[in-house]
Amino acid sequence: MNKQWKISLAAVALAMGLVQSAYASAKAAADTAAQPITATTAAMVNINGATVDQLTEIKGLGPKKAQAIVDYRQKNGVFKSVEDLKNVPGISEKLFASIKPQVTV
Repeated sequence: MNKQWKISLAAVALAMGLVQSAYASAKAAADTAAQPITATTAAMVNINGATVDQLTEIKGLGPKKAQAIVDYRQKNGVFKSVEDLKNVPGISEKLFASIKPQVTV
């Protein structure tokens, strides 16, 4: 096999490797982009420092319940656990279950 032929084969092999690598990268990016945003991938809201506006970003909390959380925190101090939200007037078991994955202390 002559030298020019070896160089040509090496160039083809390199090109194939680059194409494969580019395809794998594009596929990984597409797979990541296709995943739905869940509570585990979305930013969680810290109930000990969040403002009323930040709390209303939690799905299921409106301005009144968000204000109740802030008022409770100001009166009783910081939440020691997420479960302490159950002590806030207006936070039912059902509402707590729906917002629990979205909050942290």
